[in-house]
Amino acid sequence: MNHTQSNHTGLTLEEIIARKQAIKAAIAEQQKCVHKAYQEVVEPFTNVRSVSKYIGNSLLDGFTMLESAIWGYRLISRIFRLFRRR
Repeated sequence: MNHTQSNHTGLTLEEIIARKQAIKAAIAEQQKCVHKAYQEVVEPFTNVRSVSKYIGNSLLDGFTMLESAIWGYRLISRIFRLFRRR
């Protein structure tokens, strides 16, 4: 009564390898699409058209950082002055 028959109709090793290769190819294609979309989004911000524009942007960024530091120093000194008076 206890008959153990092996009617195994699962996947063969070759079928698993073929599916794995197909999935890897699909993943590679998706990665290419994502990379292309990323490049399209980031490209306007990374392309610097001229050296003078690059230098101007660098100076402007430096000036902004310097100005922020000065404002921070002023704010902190005013707060310390407020506590010293009390």
